[in-house]
Amino acid sequence: MDEKEYDEQLAKAVEFHGHLCGGIAIGTKLAMYGLELLGMELNQVHKNLIVFLEIDRCMSDAVQSVTGCSMGKRTLKQMYYGKFAATFYNMDTGVALRITDADANKKIKNNETKEEMISRFRRTPPEELFKVTKVKLELGPGDMPGKPYITTFCSVCGEKVSDGRHVLRGGKPMCRSCAEGSYYEIIEE
Repeated sequence: MDEKEYDEQLAKAVEFHGHLCGGIAIGTKLAMYGLELLGMELNQVHKNLIVFLEIDRCMSDAVQSVTGCSMGKRTLKQMYYGKFAATFYNMDTGVALRITDADANKKIKNNETKEEMISRFRRTPPEELFKVTKVKLELGPGDMPGKPYITTFCSVCGEKVSDGRHVLRGGKPMCRSCAEGSYYEIIEE
């Protein structure tokens, strides 16, 4: 991984995200490393790649920009663990690698500027910045890219639910927001 490739991918990620920050800088390097470890080239469409993100911060935009994976294509999965980590999964080979930011997990931080930090990310080999762990994933048909494998309608609100994301209560399908509660509350007017 050379600095020129890094600068090109970083520019793409900055344009996608809207500004340069530490999360974009390290996320770009992490995404490039994930592709490299799976033997995938930059700037290519990889229909066999799914990436699982464990944080919904700036790093996520860098990973999306560099890999081309997206939630709409069902190749980018958000796990909401609050951890600076991503798992790169090659559907063809079954290889899954979880990459964590070893630098972010240090308890002692040095007082570098944003520019110094970005420069360090650019020149530091990825093996020194990240920890890589081989993992096993179990994906069901509702987790795979492509058209929904099943759809149903919620017996309470009537809304369509795709990919087996419903639950059964008393033998009737219910969306999870009706069955378990939702992040929103309907206001009657």
